[in-house]
Amino acid sequence: MKKINYILLALMALLLSNCDTNDDGFYNTVYVDIPHLVTIDPHSTTYTVGEKLYVNADFSKYQDENGKPLDLQKTTGADAFNFSYVIEKQFDAETWEIIYVNKNQLDIVKGDAENGSFVEGTCIYNPADETYEYRVGFPLLTAGTYRLSYGYNSDSTTDVEIRSVSPSKRLIIKINSLVAGIDANGYYNFTVN
Repeated sequence: MKKINYILLALMALLLSNCDTNDDGFYNTVYVDIPHLVTIDPHSTTYTVGEKLYVNADFSKYQDENGKPLDLQKTTGADAFNFSYVIEKQFDAETWEIIYVNKNQLDIVKGDAENGSFVEGTCIYNPADETYEYRVGFPLLTAGTYRLSYGYNSDSTTDVEIRSVSPSKRLIIKINSLVAGIDANGYYNFTVN
């Protein structure tokens, strides 16, 4: 009986050692670098209470990846790409708090957005001009010092991670997109008067 237990234990150890713990391999994920797909408009360091800070992502399904043409829609089958960002307000020298507004307060011009502890932006595919589109204004309701970061769901401070919403069994593309206008810590700093 002990011999059977040892054999079962050895087989279980062998099976568990062959498990794939790499989620990217399991979910068939590839990474590409395409800079400047997300911008802030108007790009300013000073705003007025009542204005909106717009985050934009409007990019063609045709991209260049290291000198090779890449058709994002054909490769992934995705009708949308997601990315996230967070807006925080400084309350004292060391305290930053996430600013939350209801979805109906967001000015959703193109794409879609959900707001909770961060804003999840969805760039929606427009077949008429073959682009993924996102333009959402975040209302600036009170005066103070603010910062925006794209690093909420990412390890990078210089890039925004844009992920395809691919159908099951299709390739997932994660685009690391360099963002202009952020500091060395990954923040877009601004003041609201």
